Amino acid sequence: MIEVESGDVMHMRDESFSEILDEINEKAQQVRMSVALFWVSSAIGIIAMLALGGLGILIWASIAVVAVAVGRWLDSYRRTTVLYYDLESDAETAYSILAEGFDALSGCAGKWHIEAGGAIENLTAWKRNAGASHLVRRKPTTLAFKLPSVVKSNLNPPALHVGRQILFFMPDILLVQDGGRLGAVSYSDLNLRWQDSRFIEAERVPGDARIVDHTWQHPNKSGGPDRRFKDNRQIPICLYETMYLTSANGLNELVEFSRTGVVAGFEEGRRMLAGLSRHRSVGSVLTPANDTVGVPTVHPTKQPAARTGRGLVVIGLLACAGLLVNALLSSNGGSTSGPLASVSSAPSASRMPDETGPAPDISRLPVAPQPIEAVADVEKTEPTSLIDAGTARNALRYTTTDVNLRSGPGRQFAVAMVVPGGTEVLLVEAGRGWSRVRVGEDRVGWISNSTFEER
Repeated sequence: MIEVESGDVMHMRDESFSEILDEINEKAQQVRMSVALFWVSSAIGIIAMLALGGLGILIWASIAVVAVAVGRWLDSYRRTTVLYYDLESDAETAYSILAEGFDALSGCAGKWHIEAGGAIENLTAWKRNAGASHLVRRKPTTLAFKLPSVVKSNLNPPALHVGRQILFFMPDILLVQDGGRLGAVSYSDLNLRWQDSRFIEAERVPGDARIVDHTWQHPNKSGGPDRRFKDNRQIPICLYETMYLTSANGLNELVEFSRTGVVAGFEEGRRMLAGLSRHRSVGSVLTPANDTVGVPTVHPTKQPAARTGRGLVVIGLLACAGLLVNALLSSNGGSTSGPLASVSSAPSASRMPDETGPAPDISRLPVAPQPIEAVADVEKTEPTSLIDAGTARNALRYTTTDVNLRSGPGRQFAVAMVVPGGTEVLLVEAGRGWSRVRVGEDRVGWISNSTFEER
């Protein structure tokens, strides 16, 4: 048999999606803080058990619960990329057709992933396999609406399991997940073919399958039963539909369904999505709010969320260690109620102000008639106020680090240039989050307020 399998997902890339794909894979490779903190708390628990016996087990359990909870909270944004989609009417229609086609595929009683196949080339094998011309190795597969584990979004895309890989049909791209790695295939590069196939069903016939003929388990050359076999029974031949997914960058998957005529609707949605133009402004919930380039500005109120999370972890572990020492000292004095009460009531880390938790389980399709976009939490700005020309001498500012000069007040706007650190800029308009500045004589744009200072 010849294996039907896709290539390495790291070779599946789309130029317009490369930036966010790199971000997703980079975050997916980060250490799971929930696992790391569990092992740290386990080490503390072992010390506590050796010193306190049964009381140490209770202390370890309390520390482990807090540590794992904090670790999962950190993982929820450290290892996650947020994609937000607003669909125009034509994009919404195309994605609706794709989703409806996927529902039809999911509704089939039989769904299989074909792992390998090969032609039968001799008479002996032909007789042993009920007169089949080809053999296939298949396994039942799963179709569902869900997201990759490292992505949050305002929609749940169709997801097709194909062996160890999962295909996620996003509105603008096909994501291919293999373990902790993801690749991307554009709909214009995705080839989808389908055809009816006559399948000799030796297993249970699906309830919605159409039986078109029968054959013998061991036929003779003329197609009748081979009388040399005692238990030679008839086997139904069912008419199934096979879907073949390929791409030039390595996708190669074969899926079979127990009903015919179900793939055409799904392919129509894919074809319509492939014909749409894509406009994307990509960011990340972990991108520093000051919009610096390279190294973020050191400012006590503008540190990345990950640093805040690490600080909370360190404080939590130090508190746990202090509680353990307190327990050891108290056990020597014969009193244990104080430390135990402290451990059981230890506060968990608070959420970031802009942390929204798990993606809400809302409808698969947004209804806002906007262009197709994938945006991370876009910083909202307050209305700006115009600075009087007479105060221009007081409006000189200096950038504290390399910073993006953008065409509008927010990270969703295009970057016009990178302003080096220490550059003199003239304030034109000032707002709470972003300000409009002039760089040199003819470059005007917007930069984050936390990236410049007055000298």
